[in-house]
Amino acid sequence: MRSSTRAAVGLGFAAILAGAACTPPTASPQPIAQSRTLRVATDDEPGRPAAGQIEEFARQVKELSGGTLLIEPAWKAVGEDKDDWDQAVARGVMAGDFDMGLVPARAWDTEGVNSFAALHAPFLVTSNGLLAKVVEPSVADEMLSGLDKLGVSGLALFPESTRTLFAFGNPVLKPADLAGKTVRAPRSDTTYALLTALGAMPDDLAGEVFPDGVATGQVVAAESSFSAASGLPGPTTAAANLVLFPKVSSLIANSKVFQDLSEAQRQQLTEAAAATRAWAVQAMTSVADDAAEFCRNGGTVIMATEAEVAAFKDAGAAVYSKLEADPVTKARITEIRDLAAATESVPSEIQPCSPEQ
Repeated sequence: MRSSTRAAVGLGFAAILAGAACTPPTASPQPIAQSRTLRVATDDEPGRPAAGQIEEFARQVKELSGGTLLIEPAWKAVGEDKDDWDQAVARGVMAGDFDMGLVPARAWDTEGVNSFAALHAPFLVTSNGLLAKVVEPSVADEMLSGLDKLGVSGLALFPESTRTLFAFGNPVLKPADLAGKTVRAPRSDTTYALLTALGAMPDDLAGEVFPDGVATGQVVAAESSFSAASGLPGPTTAAANLVLFPKVSSLIANSKVFQDLSEAQRQQLTEAAAATRAWAVQAMTSVADDAAEFCRNGGTVIMATEAEVAAFKDAGAAVYSKLEADPVTKARITEIRDLAAATESVPSEIQPCSPEQ
């Protein structure tokens, strides 16, 4: 009896061992790809055009990387009410405080980079159609390469809007209207050179200094766009055909951070930047629609006469003399003029209007 039991047990173990030998080995679990998050600094906040561009860029990066590379916006990255706010964001990316940034191209001339100066030449880029062309890689890439010496890599230029002067009292229709008066404008050597040539005293006026200056009458105007001007302190009047220059933003990455990424990740950022540029071109709103909305919100739109426009351009000629002293900038201005000549002329649909209309 005991012998039979031992035999049965032995046979049972043998069967188990035989079965185990036939079972395929369990596959090792695949490693889970670790995601990396890059912070993109901006002085803007949600609801602004630049914020929409960052959000679209984040969407593109996530999609292209399969979620392994993520973008986190750093809104108002350098705090509220700070002078030279655009430059402060740029310096934060240069220093490595932020991985990336969206910085208005106008800001770079104070940092020793003049490759974007032609973009902001007075009265040159004055329409959405031309603005869309100057941000294309065939034009933009050379300008962006000027950032390399600062330790940042330029990925793309995003268009936002054309800019004009918004007057808080009487309309600004001749340079004499600005003589000795303060005009609020974000810091830029090229912008300030134009406003100074027009007789104004430009200042970025952070915080309560701005509305206080408007209230006392010392600040007579602000440089802005129809889409943003409703946020200015008080009702304003703008001459719609006195377009100064455009606002264009540069998407940048700290060069060390960028080079530390894998080749695939760098390609994903580059492709996402290109896709976002195309998206931003399509997202530009009609200036005529923005002007009409501006009037509904309490603003007034007027049109300057041909003689008044000519007087502003004559005053701005001094800025061209300075810009074109640099052969590279001169060549870029010529290139943009050629693009303007080749761009289909679309009659302005902007209509004078006021809050009462």
